[in-house]
Amino acid sequence: MSRALVALLLLLPLTLSAQERARNVVLFIADAGGTSVLSAASLHGYGAPRRLFVQRMPHIGLSTTSTATQIVSDSAAGMTAIVTGQKTHNGVIAQSASAVRGTSDGEPLKTLLEYAEERGLSTGIISNDALTGATPASLYAHVNDRAMTAEIFKQVFAPRFGDGPDVMIGAGRPAVTKALAAAGSDLDTVARPSERAVLSSLSDVPSKATRAIVLLESSTFDMTEAIRAAHRMLSKNRKGYFLMVEGDVHTDRVRPGLDRMVMLDKAIEQTAALVGRDTLVLFTADHSFDLRLRGGLLATPLLDGIDEAQELSQTEKRRDVRTPAVRMDNGHTGEEVLVAATGPGAARVRGYMDNTDLFRVMLAAFGWKAE
Repeated sequence: MSRALVALLLLLPLTLSAQERARNVVLFIADAGGTSVLSAASLHGYGAPRRLFVQRMPHIGLSTTSTATQIVSDSAAGMTAIVTGQKTHNGVIAQSASAVRGTSDGEPLKTLLEYAEERGLSTGIISNDALTGATPASLYAHVNDRAMTAEIFKQVFAPRFGDGPDVMIGAGRPAVTKALAAAGSDLDTVARPSERAVLSSLSDVPSKATRAIVLLESSTFDMTEAIRAAHRMLSKNRKGYFLMVEGDVHTDRVRPGLDRMVMLDKAIEQTAALVGRDTLVLFTADHSFDLRLRGGLLATPLLDGIDEAQELSQTEKRRDVRTPAVRMDNGHTGEEVLVAATGPGAARVRGYMDNTDLFRVMLAAFGWKAE
């Protein structure tokens, strides 16, 4: 065997290892986007099963969504597990299971965003829910109650590692303003010491910016435009970036919820095409939701009769909605959710997984080890 061939064989494992490492990671969270919601969204949006991009991604698995003590999770415990690798209790944001909700703190859990900040990567958060909501807050805040809106927002400007999230785009301005006022403060007062402005529109972001906080009045903004703006800013960092994008797809209002899932799926597909081959794109849900397909024909629109059934439910002050094809009981559920991935490190997504495993999938894609 020639020396050149021996050298090539010795280098091959290192080359394969390097190919498995991601420079960037984009995590998509469908809040309440369980498998039944995905199935319904495909049928609603395209009239056929398995038409969503996330259903066709090359690497898929299933993930549990349980908390430290309960079968059914909320977004706080669900997202904490995904981005810290440790389980906690419902309502608790990035603190250990020793926390008692609303009463006492647990140990702060180091999040994937904080790992990235510590290593000099750029970081970003996008949500069509409130930026202080449980899902995004679990990346940058540590509180024993998800209802602590003012305290959560203040922690944007008091990071434990690095200089905090570089890009934040999302809704919740009225709620944050109200909570800060109740705490004797306001947006400018909280942000001024960090010399960061809290913008009110994507159009206010300077073209050459690398950091921006955009706190919007409404959740009805263009998710794809927000992702492109975030990518433009974050990708300027040669070390790489971590970006989390949350889409609220709760189907307590069935038609709007499924419409949001279809739109989020399109944004994921466009993002996968936008980012380079050095980027892991990972999709999952923090918990499932009690929407079920109970009948119907493939040739018939899935949501026939849903608007009338929804109106009847509200008139009679019921939580449930019934049509021949769809049943919705308006609550979180505890079954496993889809995990789908593409890009370097995506092959680690397979089989039945725990929600805490997803943290390790992303960490390993970066080539980092958990502390």
